Amino acid sequence: NLSYGEAAAIPIGARTALFFLRKADIKSGQSVLVYGASGSVGSYAVQIAKYFGAKVTGVCSTTNLELVKSLGADNVIDYTVKGFSRTDERYDVIFEAVNKSSFSACMKLLKRNGTYINVTEPLP
Repeated sequence: NLSYGEAAAIPIGARTALFFLRKADIKSGQSVLVYGASGSVGSYAVQIAKYFGAKVTGVCSTTNLELVKSLGADNVIDYTVKGFSRTDERYDVIFEAVNKSSFSACMKLLKRNGTYINVTEPLP
């Protein structure tokens, strides 16, 4: 019941998430923070990171907490209640899917030699 144009748009989020997670050289056992975990790219990033064996923390609003948990996130942060940067957790990969967090806040949560990805920024 979909047009070819509608059907062609479905895999865009998944392909984008996979491309950037591969750029981050994601590995089993790593910790990954996905900011924007309930959107098209972010929801696929949660699932793909879990597939690769990562421990995933998703950041989303109250409305989408259960969705992000159902996608496989190990932890979920509700950004409307608690800022994601108010944690002692450090991450191997920070995957910014919606360009809503600050670069400096993300850098504080990144492990040494960790990878920051912002899918809204053009590649060099």
